[in-house]
Amino acid sequence: MEKVMLKELNMSTREESLAFLKRLWNGKETPCPFCGSVLEPLHKKAKKSDCDWQCKSCGRVFRTLHLLDELNEQQPE
Repeated sequence: MEKVMLKELNMSTREESLAFLKRLWNGKETPCPFCGSVLEPLHKKAKKSDCDWQCKSCGRVFRTLHLLDELNEQQPE
């Protein structure tokens, strides 16, 4: 499994990046930005954990808190 970095997502604006993270945190069906498959929770047994997501097709892992930290460092308000 490969951890995704913010720059790999190729999202041009802060709002676009935040919208992606919010969709994950709200549990909405979100497609993988790389292959289009639906992202799934990484930790299925932790029922209320919405921090880490994975794409079963391409094997990438989206750690939302790390992505948010990167976003705040690279694109401050």
